[in-house]
Amino acid sequence: MTTQLLPLTINNPGYKGYNSQTSSSNLDIGWATVLENAVFDLNSRITSRKGWVKLTETGSPGNHPIRSMHCYESINNTTVYSAANNKIYTGTGTLVDKTGTITTPTASNWKFVTFNRNHVLGFQDGHTPCVVDANTGGNFINLSAEPGYTAPSVGDLNGGVALAAFGRVWASSSNGQAFHYSKLLDHTKWADADGGGRFQTQAYWPNGSDFITGMGVLEDKLVVFGRHNILIYDSPQSASSVSPLTAFLVDTIEGVGCTARDSIVNIGNDILFMSETGIRSLRRTILTTKAPLEDVTAAIRDVLLIYTAGHGDEVKACYNQKEGIYVITFPQATYSTIYCLDVKNLGSSTTQGATYEGVRISQWTGFGRCSSLVYGRDEIMYGGFRDGSGNGVVGRYQGYLDNTESYVFNYKSPWINLQGDQPGTFYKIPKSASVITIGGGSYNVNLNWAFDFEESDKSETASVSSATELVEWGSSTSEWGEDEWNSNNKILYTTRYNLSRFGEYIRVGISYVVNGYEIALQKIDLFLRKGRLSR
Repeated sequence: MTTQLLPLTINNPGYKGYNSQTSSSNLDIGWATVLENAVFDLNSRITSRKGWVKLTETGSPGNHPIRSMHCYESINNTTVYSAANNKIYTGTGTLVDKTGTITTPTASNWKFVTFNRNHVLGFQDGHTPCVVDANTGGNFINLSAEPGYTAPSVGDLNGGVALAAFGRVWASSSNGQAFHYSKLLDHTKWADADGGGRFQTQAYWPNGSDFITGMGVLEDKLVVFGRHNILIYDSPQSASSVSPLTAFLVDTIEGVGCTARDSIVNIGNDILFMSETGIRSLRRTILTTKAPLEDVTAAIRDVLLIYTAGHGDEVKACYNQKEGIYVITFPQATYSTIYCLDVKNLGSSTTQGATYEGVRISQWTGFGRCSSLVYGRDEIMYGGFRDGSGNGVVGRYQGYLDNTESYVFNYKSPWINLQGDQPGTFYKIPKSASVITIGGGSYNVNLNWAFDFEESDKSETASVSSATELVEWGSSTSEWGEDEWNSNNKILYTTRYNLSRFGEYIRVGISYVVNGYEIALQKIDLFLRKGRLSR
């Protein structure tokens, strides 16, 4: 007599994102305990991320990473600025040295800002600020060499933190305790008598001293980040003459600050930034200052903090508006660790326990040892990468190869209790499995499984051929949309596997090589045989 198999289905595996923080045996089945090289499509499926395409053919800085990038937007064009090996470049296909006559830099961690349509200014800790007329495509010069320049009446502009907003340029001083502002619509005037000025912060940090690590704009407010606190100023644009008397300190956030200047990114009516406890939402932080540990990356907090300690200057992030993702990279000497946050639903997120619903996380590996990122009005996410020879190049997020190399999509489920919580239930022994993927081309789908918290997995591989017909999912493809899938040669496939061994808990994983085509993971079915009664 044939024993009927009982199905255990994981629909949309990993749709809640990567979670390394909560005990795997306590996680909902919708989480992933490993999720590499994935993004989330509009149907909440995990699918392979895009790769990167090398743009630079000539002018590379050689075996040096591109440390900072900026997009200058004219009416009809996006110009990419980048910095590497103590030089500043423009272009993508050909990198043109625009360092010009600036005081010789000793680092490439510039903060570039566009001001008053035509000018790009650069600020870096311990360096003289520089400027270029980007409209004419000239070389950089020291800001102090601009005709009519007047220096701040007290202090300097060498703190490396800067912002262009409210018709002025704002820049921190080298002591980290003051920030200066220029004259309205004039980046050359910083003296008090010429319409410039400064704000001192040391008397306003909660619990004593702090120092400026970043700046941003939230609606009509100027946000000044310290490492451990945040100051928020209102009405900096309310008068032609700004001063500490006309721009009010309206809020302070204690115990939460920014540890990485270039993690600060505007996303709609919010700001994401890297803090000592993970990546935070500024709007949510304002609402929940009594619960400062509620961050958008609570699900991977401990893992994430491994990469943040002592590397704040190297952390870079950008918001890819077209894809709805916030991508942050932590460059190391020989590799980069990258996290992707799906923020399409950020505005409607709510906190609940250790999770932040609406923000889903994946980890990217490889990706050209990405060292910097920027998103342009041309809807292209540019990055600083290393090519096959180790040279720093500019590339773009595109296609499904990392330059010319394939990469691996990898998913693992939480530990799933097969027996139930009550004694007297039947043991359930996995006998077989089927996996539904949606993709193009030919590829192998590897299923791995382990029992009872063992680290070693059993695995089996099934092949998908580009000639395989649609199977096991209804009589037509209209459920998925002819335009979305068939026009891009994406077909739904079912692969089947035989399982061995048994236990009380099972963890399953799916991996496949991404080699030129997008592949999404739709469903995993485990088929279980009823065994003896548990005790």
